[in-house]
Amino acid sequence: MEKIKFACYGSSGMKPWDGTILPLKLTAPYEVEVTARGSTFHLIVGHHQYGDYICIPNWDVGTQLASLTDRFWNYERLTGYTELKSVDAYSVACALVALSKIIE
Repeated sequence: MEKIKFACYGSSGMKPWDGTILPLKLTAPYEVEVTARGSTFHLIVGHHQYGDYICIPNWDVGTQLASLTDRFWNYERLTGYTELKSVDAYSVACALVALSKIIE
């Protein structure tokens, strides 16, 4: 599968940056590899009885998500992990928005 480019942005004052999504599995649970600003994330995204979730095994992260398009809420959940810097959490949150467009 081909890599898909997407735009990342953070809080005001931050310059936007580019990211890429490499689809690995586009059936639930979804698996993609995201690269942005020198970091790589293996995302496993799925749905369970009470909502959506994300696991990032190579960063020891797993948490509930709002809808994939809710960048702010998902960013807030991801910044609760010390493993993820703010810019990395923004990259993943923006990747989730881009993923939502791919899987619809």
